[in-house]
Amino acid sequence: MSDFEIRANNIMTAIEIAEHRVSNYGYSDDPPEETVSRVIGMFITWLTACEEARQQVVNGNASFTRNVIEALPVDDDPNWDTCIMPPSNSTLKERAQALWGIRVAFTHGDGDITLIKNTQNRQFAINSQSQLMGVSIQNNKIYLRETVCHIAIRTMVQIRDVLL
Repeated sequence: MSDFEIRANNIMTAIEIAEHRVSNYGYSDDPPEETVSRVIGMFITWLTACEEARQQVVNGNASFTRNVIEALPVDDDPNWDTCIMPPSNSTLKERAQALWGIRVAFTHGDGDITLIKNTQNRQFAINSQSQLMGVSIQNNKIYLRETVCHIAIRTMVQIRDVLL
């Protein structure tokens, strides 16, 4: 397991603990699922930011959309081992797009997709509920459940393997 995977799994474990504490004891006036969704949104933002930073080490002008999403093939290689269980029904490129859409939604408006001005990014956010298990959209707002964390980590690890 790489250092990145270890850090990501440690954060995921902390999120799971926080989710149980928020559910049991509450946090602010927000419903527990909304608070947990925000924390998971921050986690996905961190995951995509780490990959974007890794790309920028090689190319200072790198961006997640240009150097990750656009660089990924449309179709998955059948020999790729995703370690996602149950197996995903979306391609690596679609999962990367979904993670980017979630990042934009949470960095631009607390998960509210109506606040995303870029049409392509808004569509990535809307499609995230069909690309990633644990994502739903209610009243134009993305809600994330803990189940999306494993898929997000494995997707980023796979992106790192493919885009060596």
